[in-house]
Amino acid sequence: MFNLTPATQEEHDSLVEKCQKNGWLKRGGFDWQDDPWLEEYPYDFSRASTIKDLADFFSNGNWAIRQGVLFGDLAFIQQVNGGDEWWTLKRCPDGSWLAFESYTMSYILPDMSRFTRAIASMQLATPEECKRLEYSLPKTSLVWDGEAFPDDSSGYVRARGENFELEVVASRIGRGVSMTAQEGLLEGLDSENFGTLIEQLRAAVEKADQYEKAAMIPDAQGLSDKARHAVIASENQVRTEHAEQTHENER
Repeated sequence: MFNLTPATQEEHDSLVEKCQKNGWLKRGGFDWQDDPWLEEYPYDFSRASTIKDLADFFSNGNWAIRQGVLFGDLAFIQQVNGGDEWWTLKRCPDGSWLAFESYTMSYILPDMSRFTRAIASMQLATPEECKRLEYSLPKTSLVWDGEAFPDDSSGYVRARGENFELEVVASRIGRGVSMTAQEGLLEGLDSENFGTLIEQLRAAVEKADQYEKAAMIPDAQGLSDKARHAVIASENQVRTEHAEQTHENER
């Protein structure tokens, strides 16, 4: 069962104010315009302290319109009564809320690696990248785990493969990236080569995925060669047996 705490009064009030700019969530919104007698639903926001609590909250389902959950600098507010359409917002450095996405969680919840990657990518992207919908990290063969970032100065996320490991750790001085792999794989991935953290991470996981796929090719070729040799050996055996049978018949 998920463990949530109430949002602060400031968080609550600022989100209610932001909801007035959303036609579904504002007071007297679309649902109430269609049915003036519809029950008035309260604005109810809570905070998840771990990514597991966040996942459990979404998995519970059947949330009423205007109910929401906060995690780190993100907020998700239900736009469809009893549905799964979450208005997604990111808190900007100036304290304002940026609405940038409408997310359906049921598609990604069964895969905790995918869920972790999705949440962490929204947190690691800048508000400008979120606004341009350029926050996503690509789906690759890497497995993601970690707590993501429950607040600005704590948490981590890690992506791992057979030949590569990437970790982003938050602290009071910011978020640092460490990578472990063969030296050639890390070439060109230094932070100074990228404008933002998400750009660096995207390049790293794409390069790692290409490396992982390339590393599988020799094995696949080896299996192919073995299969071809087995076929040739089988054909030779058939020819030998046929020749022996012909020789026996001639005798």
